[in-house]
Amino acid sequence: MTGHPSGNATGHGARRGTAVREDGRGASGGAVLAPSPRRTPLLPRRGTSWELFVFEVRRLARNPVLWGTAALVLAVQTYLSRDQQPDMGIDPIAATGMASCLAGAVLLVANLATSRDGRHGMPESLAGLPAGAGHRTRAVLFAAPLVGGLSAAVVLGLHLLIRLLSGPVAGTLDPYEPLTAVAASAFAAALGAAVGRWLPWLIAGPLVIAAIGFLIFQNPANGSAGWWLPVMQHHYPDWPDRPSGTHLVYVLALVVLAGGIASLRHGLRPSPLVAVVAAVAVAVPAGATAAEVRPVAATRSGWMDTDDVDPRVRDRFFGPHAYRCEERGGVTYCAYPEYVPWIPLWEEAVAPVVRAIPPERRHLVPQVRQMTSAWFFGEDTEAHAVRPGMSWGHPDQRRRLAEDLSLHVAGLRLPCDARGQARTLVTLWLIGQASPVTRPRSLRIDGRLSGKSLVDYGDIEVGYARRLLASPGARERVRTHWDTLMRPTTTLERALPLLGLDREFPISKPEGTPCR
Repeated sequence: MTGHPSGNATGHGARRGTAVREDGRGASGGAVLAPSPRRTPLLPRRGTSWELFVFEVRRLARNPVLWGTAALVLAVQTYLSRDQQPDMGIDPIAATGMASCLAGAVLLVANLATSRDGRHGMPESLAGLPAGAGHRTRAVLFAAPLVGGLSAAVVLGLHLLIRLLSGPVAGTLDPYEPLTAVAASAFAAALGAAVGRWLPWLIAGPLVIAAIGFLIFQNPANGSAGWWLPVMQHHYPDWPDRPSGTHLVYVLALVVLAGGIASLRHGLRPSPLVAVVAAVAVAVPAGATAAEVRPVAATRSGWMDTDDVDPRVRDRFFGPHAYRCEERGGVTYCAYPEYVPWIPLWEEAVAPVVRAIPPERRHLVPQVRQMTSAWFFGEDTEAHAVRPGMSWGHPDQRRRLAEDLSLHVAGLRLPCDARGQARTLVTLWLIGQASPVTRPRSLRIDGRLSGKSLVDYGDIEVGYARRLLASPGARERVRTHWDTLMRPTTTLERALPLLGLDREFPISKPEGTPCR
């Protein structure tokens, strides 16, 4: 059939010099068999999985959706925390909640990488590769959690670095919290691969993201059940410690579980089956242990005192070693041990008010003593103190501290209407030393809206206070007439000439119970 000495009409003969026509026959008209692609793989099987893994890592590492979302999450979280001093007890938890948006992007990218086999003619293109779908799934299962976890680590690391450089740092860092954010992104990647294999529709990935995202968003209402989710972002600094270590173990088990489920799509092989069984054996008790943590006790109606404080935090906030105190500028400041670095910041709001008070009356200045927002009912309400909260930085917090101090010095400590009184004008002038003077309003304290001031006053008192703040020599006139101005019987009308102010607005009268 050919002129080759062997006389074999094979692909080997054609490869060694036999001319082959376009119709597939040799030069003498005999048929020539083309080499089988199965016998000559494009890549040797040894190392194929590694090559696929490297390919997926490079592809994911250049994905603009992943890193664009990472940059957006970092920018948004940094913006949201811009007016709060860093608290390492709460910042990593808040950042982990925000990083769940990044985990959603990781899930989507991994899902698309796994399900690409069935799109746009890819089955025909992939048919000639030496590695099957199982190899490609394993490559994504190793590459996507690696890149996704790395992106979360970069975002969390940069955010915490920014927070550390933002000012005096309070609180204690729990290393399990940022690690949970990394594990959650790895879980999202493995889950995206599993969804891509078992539900290979383009809409499946976004639907899973929407469902899990909604549940995480509802975490404040989920109670202890929220610990069954990969992210539990609802927490306040005065709450009991979180089961963060147990929850991290649970999320890591979810990573293995999702990866095993994805691999089982290619057959019941021993290794993925063992991985699934082991992951379930770890995830179920770990999740149950985390979810068994008793939720924070809610306040109830009626009388409450220290005995009603959650026993897990009672000694921390009300025990004999709850506070560390310093005296600065004649004022005593007491903070919880982890919040001592904030004392100089409180002093920035207190010192201007204290300097405006006559030296002989500065004994009226109360102690500045930190208070928890969740357990306020355990405080001694008769104590000679004003109380900053568990966070600091927002202008409302500075306003509340200056307001409480000024009202305390003026003797205005009970709910009443202070319209028309001279001491109201002086009180607002004292507040204005540290914060803008406005009508009473709800202030944001520790992430919650607190009630308005117990003492009410109107626009007329605010207007005169602003005139007094702008008046030269106001401090000397206030000090000279302090005793007269601070008497409850001294009216605003009588105070105006003492303070060098003209009567520009009509004098208002109390609309409620007058202050005594």
